[in-house]
Amino acid sequence: MSTFLLSLSVFFAVLLIMWLVYWVWFQFFDPNNKSKNQRLKEIQSTIQWGGQAPSSLRTNLEEHALEAWLRSRSRTFEKLVNLVQQSRTSFSAGSVLGLMLALFTVVLLAGLLNKTNILFLLVFAVAIASTPLFWLSRKATKLRMAFDAKLPEALDYISRSLRAGHSLSSAMGMIGKEFPDPLGGEFKTVFDEMNFGIPFKEAFAKLSERVQSNDLSFFVIALMIQHETGGNLAELLDGLAATIRERFKLRGKVRTLSSEGRISALVLGSMPFVFGAIISLINPKYILVLFTTPQGHILLYIAGGLMVFGMYVLNMMVKIKV
Repeated sequence: MSTFLLSLSVFFAVLLIMWLVYWVWFQFFDPNNKSKNQRLKEIQSTIQWGGQAPSSLRTNLEEHALEAWLRSRSRTFEKLVNLVQQSRTSFSAGSVLGLMLALFTVVLLAGLLNKTNILFLLVFAVAIASTPLFWLSRKATKLRMAFDAKLPEALDYISRSLRAGHSLSSAMGMIGKEFPDPLGGEFKTVFDEMNFGIPFKEAFAKLSERVQSNDLSFFVIALMIQHETGGNLAELLDGLAATIRERFKLRGKVRTLSSEGRISALVLGSMPFVFGAIISLINPKYILVLFTTPQGHILLYIAGGLMVFGMYVLNMMVKIKV
């Protein structure tokens, strides 16, 4: 059984290496792809965007044929594309996917050369390959929190602009100029898209899809309803801004009350590693049995599974939706 798993791992490692070689060649050395990228750059430079194209339109221009093919056939890759857009990084979804495959291949080959246990090696390789996703997710979360923090102020700005006689479109443009990123950049994108002919509903739907914020979703839904039925938009935005501020206060109270559970999760999660390091310093031969014997490997798998389950339970206990 171990020989079969080793052969299967080597096969997939070689397959991944061949795919990475092809991807590198396609990205940097394929003459057709290079000419297409050059043409896209020329098209982008000839279009007058007022300095810079909207991010959603610019992404469509720069999207490679391989990425478009993967996005049309894989919902998982489409989620990766959305995550890359939300994190506002300079990397493309194809580059992130290539980096993940490269990390997985390197760790897998290094483990096979050192004759590491196959199951442990696969779990470790998947964990290492997932680090770009965690980084993108953390960055997207920070940007979304910064967006939510400025959203009530932006709604008040729009309300005052409407009372002063400005249109909603011009108010969005002023927010794009006056407010810092990420809120200013996102609203400027909506303003540019509406100026270039994208319908009102579609522009705001794309904004909600890019940011993935509950508070912004309330704002977009309110605009959609007001656009269909009419009414005093300024008063509607004032009430929505007040509601969002109250939600922020409630989130702060919930975070304070759940701090004990989060600290407990941190302490309990770090204790096995701390005690393992201490025992390794005091008596290395005592703990080495866990890594050199089959019984020790089984204990590590069980302990790792129980730790993951415990962390998940504690996270669900302290995660309260507001």
